[in-house]
Amino acid sequence: MRDTPRFRRVLRPVLALTALALVAAGCGNPAADTAGSGSNSTNSALAAEVEKLSEARDAYPVPTEPVGDVSSLRGKTVFYIPITQQAHQFAITAEALSKALATVGIRMQLCNGNSNPSEVSACVSQATAANAGAIVTDSIPYALAANGFDAAQVKGIPVLITDQIPDPKHPETTTLGYLEGGGTASLTAVAKWIINDSGGTAKVVVNQSTDSQSTVAYVEAAKKVFDSECPKCTVTINKISSANYSLIASSTSSALLRTPGANYLVSEFDQYLQPTLGGAQQSGKIASLKGASAGAQLPGLKMVESKNFLHADIGQASVFQGWADADAVLRLMLGEPLPEYEIPVRIFTRDNIADIELTEEAEESGEWYGPTDFPQKFGALWKES
Repeated sequence: MRDTPRFRRVLRPVLALTALALVAAGCGNPAADTAGSGSNSTNSALAAEVEKLSEARDAYPVPTEPVGDVSSLRGKTVFYIPITQQAHQFAITAEALSKALATVGIRMQLCNGNSNPSEVSACVSQATAANAGAIVTDSIPYALAANGFDAAQVKGIPVLITDQIPDPKHPETTTLGYLEGGGTASLTAVAKWIINDSGGTAKVVVNQSTDSQSTVAYVEAAKKVFDSECPKCTVTINKISSANYSLIASSTSSALLRTPGANYLVSEFDQYLQPTLGGAQQSGKIASLKGASAGAQLPGLKMVESKNFLHADIGQASVFQGWADADAVLRLMLGEPLPEYEIPVRIFTRDNIADIELTEEAEESGEWYGPTDFPQKFGALWKES
């Protein structure tokens, strides 16, 4: 399933974010650092919600309905296709999915979509030609490889689309399921934290990914929070994409220069942090900016800890999602309906970052978001007859 140690193919982006943390450590934003990240909000209800989102859960939301007999699935292979391995989050989810499926004798095969429609389609075709037991995609809209997904299902291969808002043109069927993930919850949490932190007076620039309709919708959901909860806030959207990664820094700088008084800069996901920080530096405005992001993983959280640029990073429980993905795909393979899944999110800030262990072991255990007994709880649902 994977090379060792731990998915060497994701090493470059992880090293890039690690390098980013080291660069940031030498070029922080003193004015923003002095301001701190404590609440300035006069909205007590919003402040209470932000406080709750900043805490770990007492329990993970594991489904309660048992899965049917999984013994018939032993020996099958499930393909996992992330949109790109540039995002550390997908490596964590893939590792968890592989471990979860292995407990019931199923192998996972990783295929990198590489942010390229042709390569995504090639991965789907490879899975179909290999008579995969199922296909799990991550952050890939159905339309990006519609012909391939259609062909897989015609052949009887179930498809699970994760980290995407369900496509109304391709509704759920017995061979197609969706597990939306924490995208909307993460970006709305970013908005709530900024409103609360700024006392309702933020001037925000958001680097919005145009990689899919879902990534656009996540930011639109955040914008609605600003519109309803913060009439004095202003939000400027700067459109970016993985396909034009090398242009993000200059685009960010231009957006900041066109937005006098901007005091918050949001990277929609951690995978865009490096060029977002670069753009802040190029603009000459980094000293007046508070950085925020979503899709928090270990490198980004270390930036929060080092108190340079990032003041808040909102994470979704990627390890738990890997197990939830496994639960969903097992049900699809057995022709069973999917329950509702919730992927927990948590706001990490300079105020609470000391509450967690910033290690790979802690990240891979899922302990940042709640108790680590969810693998056993899922396992109890997957009994063989």
